[in-house]
Amino acid sequence: MEKNNVPKHKWYIIVGSTVVIMIITMFVRIPLPSSGYFNFGDVAVVFTGLMLGKWGGAIAGGLGSALADILGGFVLFSPLTFFAKGIEGLLSGMANGKKGLVFWLLPAFGVLSMVAIYFVGEIFMPSIKLEGAVLELIPNLIQATGGYIGGRFLYEIYNSVSD
Repeated sequence: MEKNNVPKHKWYIIVGSTVVIMIITMFVRIPLPSSGYFNFGDVAVVFTGLMLGKWGGAIAGGLGSALADILGGFVLFSPLTFFAKGIEGLLSGMANGKKGLVFWLLPAFGVLSMVAIYFVGEIFMPSIKLEGAVLELIPNLIQATGGYIGGRFLYEIYNSVSD
């Protein structure tokens, strides 16, 4: 058992978290210049990583976000999303059970990694290239900051009611 009595390897909790991430990612979409979109899925990815740990965060974050891209008509982004959000969930999940500065920094590294992975990946997409990737940096940083703050906030609420 991991912290907060959430079983580490319960597949149905990971599947449920994957679906929640997919739905939250698809719920609000604000178009970006490269034909991508701004969303609130990062809140769920950070929260899920903190709650389930690194592998639960990586699987649910990567798969849930990529499924949202596929079902939402952004199939081209789905491999990049799977990798970026999987790393975000993994790094956020590495903070599970930690204390102090590490608990605060790992999710921050997770959201910043997501931004960096998207930036590099978008440079190589023929329809986006460097110009589009640069245009998306600020919106992606805003989304990452919101994901970090929102995900940590939800985790604090979760901890206060699960004790």
